[in-house]
Amino acid sequence: MLNNTVTQVLDNAGHFSDEFKLSLEKQLHIETYKNKQIIHAAGQVETNLYLVESGFARSYYYDRKGTEHTVRFWTTGELIFSYEGYYKVPSFYYTEFMEISHAIALSYSDLSDLLKKFPETSALIKNALLKNRKDEYERQNILTLPANDRYKRLLEHSHVIFQKSRGKFIASYLNMSRETLARLMGKQ
Repeated sequence: MLNNTVTQVLDNAGHFSDEFKLSLEKQLHIETYKNKQIIHAAGQVETNLYLVESGFARSYYYDRKGTEHTVRFWTTGELIFSYEGYYKVPSFYYTEFMEISHAIALSYSDLSDLLKKFPETSALIKNALLKNRKDEYERQNILTLPANDRYKRLLEHSHVIFQKSRGKFIASYLNMSRETLARLMGKQ
């Protein structure tokens, strides 16, 4: 039987047959990750998607000067799904678990096999792609705001990030200096 975290993702994506759920369950496996464990590296093709059962992760890249830029955070109940992995092209990003974490993994090849057998799989894929796009849009929208509004918006919508992440990663995500972030946090 599928656990609650998987069931919630399926419920949010649409209606799925019992046969699909049984086949999906056979493909899933739980993996445990250490603090600071990188699961995808830039330049490699990502092979799995992950549903964070418990824990915290982030995605980042290095610019030409070697500066690290955080572009995404994931916490319990969120799906780590990448366009690059799904389309089997090398990723631009590193994905790292930032604390001891448990994730439910499904390979993109198993997802593709499920799609061939169960057309309803497309609803799950579409939901994941739309969620990714929505999250990317939200980040782009945040970056258009003044620094104090970026900070307030992230705090309002994703306060868990402030509990789980180091300030330098949050500052990078918000495209501001650590000093500016510290000053804004000090006003709270």
